[in-house]
This record gives sequence, structure tokens and C-alpha cells, in this order.
Amino acid sequence: AGRRDPICPPNLTTRLEAYLRADGADVTVEWHDGGHEVRPNEIEAARRLFALSPASEGGAKNG
Repeated sequence: AGRRDPICPPNLTTRLEAYLRADGADVTVEWHDGGHEVRPNEIEAARRLFALSPASEGGAKNG
């Protein structure tokens, strides 16, 4: 999340974090000093998140 994001300001990010935590989610917000762009630290955080998820085998299941 960008500390200077004009599209999703920090207060909205903080509110989303609180909402997700209240619903029982384990949340980590990755902040940077920029705006709405995606920074390398956010890409790395996403990589770590996806590395925790087991890959599905054989694609989607029907039925």
C-alpha cells in the first residue's frame, strides 16, 4: 500500500486491514512511500504469499 496513494489512501487500507482482521484473517500490510504503483517490496510480499499456497493439481474439479 502506498503512503501517498490518491486512489486508495492509507486510511482506507487501514480500514480494510481492520475489517479483515475482525473477520479472523491473518493480515500483513506491505507499505511503501509511493502512490498507487506496485513496488518491488509488494511483489516480493505477493510471491511469499503465493509460495504458502499449495498448487492445485489437475486444475478445477467439476461436480
